[in-house]
Amino acid sequence: MDTDFLIVGGGIAGLRAAIGLAPAGRVIVLTKANSEESNTGYAQGGIAAAVGDDDSPALHAEDTLRAGDGLCDAAAVRVLVEEGPGYVRELIEWGAAFERDESGRLALGREAAHSVRRVLHAGDATGSEIGRVLWQRVSALASVTTITHALVTEVLVEGGRAAGVAYFDRAGDRHEIRAARTLLATGGAGRVFRETTNPAVATGDGVSLAYHAGARVADLEFVQFHPTALKLPGAPRFL
Repeated sequence: MDTDFLIVGGGIAGLRAAIGLAPAGRVIVLTKANSEESNTGYAQGGIAAAVGDDDSPALHAEDTLRAGDGLCDAAAVRVLVEEGPGYVRELIEWGAAFERDESGRLALGREAAHSVRRVLHAGDATGSEIGRVLWQRVSALASVTTITHALVTEVLVEGGRAAGVAYFDRAGDRHEIRAARTLLATGGAGRVFRETTNPAVATGDGVSLAYHAGARVADLEFVQFHPTALKLPGAPRFL
């Protein structure tokens, strides 16, 4: 099977990439489980963007750099704060149901390290709501094909470049997809730790795939842990 663009991962990063690439050619999205299962869906907290009247990208950047205590990539921070508001408004235009106050304005929250109210929520399931909107958008695109329950085990490398991937389907059969461009958007590796609130699919596949294909990996010491979780014998941890 051949395609123009191949995306491994069905969370917020992979889906938004699929939407952006759809006008440029054929896109295939591979997900390891069903379409709703990703770290995105488990993100209960809100999404921060400088959309309030008393806010600005410059102030958001200042707060972010202060909280990062010298560890931030300043260029990445600029992209986050300057482009974030536009993408949040895009989600709203596509139907994301963020909370609003009695007057109909966005109900912005103020959370740790933010100097003003800039956090948008969709109840206690913000990630799930964003994922819903993006999947709805992707499903309507004729040029995007989604293959679920696809376990990617290898990036195919030809001439020093990624040429696609090999994966196993639900029945255990091996397949290969060739692509002009391959994007790994597979989420984190929280499940390598005994105690984590990450879902079972968050096993760091993308990091391993990239490393074995010859890519350089960085910042692996940065792992986010939620500070509170319920521990019950035999049950997965949850927030």
